[in-house]
Formats: sequence, structure tokens, C-alpha cells
Amino acid sequence: MSSEAARFEAVLSRHRPSIARLCRHHEASAEARRDLEQEILVALWRALATFRGDCAEKTFVLRVAHNVAVTHVARSARARSLDALTVADPSTSPAAPPDQAFDHRAEIARIERRLRAMDLASQQLVLLALEGCTTGEIAEVTGLTPTNVTTRLSRLRQALAQEQEEP
Repeated sequence: MSSEAARFEAVLSRHRPSIARLCRHHEASAEARRDLEQEILVALWRALATFRGDCAEKTFVLRVAHNVAVTHVARSARARSLDALTVADPSTSPAAPPDQAFDHRAEIARIERRLRAMDLASQQLVLLALEGCTTGEIAEVTGLTPTNVTTRLSRLRQALAQEQEEP
């Protein structure tokens, strides 16, 4: 295995779960998720040669993944309506009791609907925050200032909390 391939495999071993979650958010169908993931992996393979370590590896990978996802979503939006999306959670364990699995899927579906109702920039901020990225990392991925990231996330949290309180 070449050193480039070994490096790529090492990066994937550390960041593939984040990429999978991003794909699951942007695409409801398994086939579309696989397509998006492949697009991200190809872009990551190409971009990895240019990674000089100016930022954290996680930030670099998420920047590539989110840029590909934004392009993918914009292209997909022209082809279909967001209303046609369905939500599935393949991570639910088949061993879980049916009522617990149903509750979990219902909660995931509710969260996915709320995220999809947001504009794409807000979705990106929330997803990066859910991935555990710091304000600085989110700023690097999105190109916003750290202050802008903090402000936007605060406003999004407030809006989501208000929605939660409404009957």
C-alpha cells in the first residue's frame, strides 16, 4: 500500500463516522447517502495531497465534506423537492424493544425535520456543533469569524428552544 493510500485510510479511520453522520443528514435514502459519501471520499482523496497542517485534520476533513455536501444538496434540490425526503435511522439496533426503537426513530425524524427546515448555512453550523467542533474549528470550516459563529449558534439555540416551547 502506498504512503498516500495509508494516509488516506488513517484519515478515514478517524473521521468516517462524522462523514457518515453528515451524509445521513443530507440524504434520506441509502443509495443517495452512498453516492454523497463517495463524492466526499473522492474529494478528500484529491484534497489530502494539499493538506499542509495549517489547521486541524478534523477541520480539514469536515471542510471538504461540508463543501461537497453543499454542492450535492444544491444539485439535488433542483432534481427533487425536500418534501419527498423520508427519514430513516439505520443505526437503530434491531435488538432494541420495538417501542423504544419507534421512539428513537420518531425523535431522529423530528430532529431531521427541524434541521431541514433551516437554511443551509444554519444546518451546517448546527451539524458541525453536533460533531463537537469548537467555535474556531467551525469558523475555519465555514469561513465565518468565531464571533459570527458564536452569535449565529446562540440565535439558533434560542429559536429551537422557542419552537420547543410552542404547543
